Amino acid sequence: MALPIADLLYAAIGLAIISLIFGIWGLQAAANVRRRYLRTFGDEKPENVEQLIANLHERVDEAVDRFDTFSTRLDSLDWKAAQSLNRIGLVRFNPFMDTGADLSFSAALLNDNGDGMVLTSLWGRDEVRLYAKPVDKHESRYVLSQEEKQAIDMAKNARIASKSASKA
Repeated sequence: MALPIADLLYAAIGLAIISLIFGIWGLQAAANVRRRYLRTFGDEKPENVEQLIANLHERVDEAVDRFDTFSTRLDSLDWKAAQSLNRIGLVRFNPFMDTGADLSFSAALLNDNGDGMVLTSLWGRDEVRLYAKPVDKHESRYVLSQEEKQAIDMAKNARIASKSASKA
């Protein structure tokens, strides 16, 4: 018994649709493979897989060398930043009763370890005096005035406050 032509036509159309679906699926799979290949290997077109692996190994070695260089430089910059006078405290005050403004000041200039100096300027009607005292770990071997201690405390806490403000 022979199948009618209409049934054969429907069977052929069904096979064509199934073939079209598999063809589209195959193109998408090939596109995904190509995308992964380009992401992994770039536009490089090596002669063989061994050459490709050798090229990748060379690029990884270069990246590791650059990372080591940057790491060394970063360590150096961290050390320099810790040594820089990056904590500052300033207190203005009036040391004499016969002057009208807070023209005198104490300024503490410290690094991250609390080392540096405190500068104090005393302004009077007839003269100005400037004092500098070394500071080691937030202390000085010289007697400090209340204003100098206050400036050191401000410098000690200055960077901590700016870090917490930048996180907000």
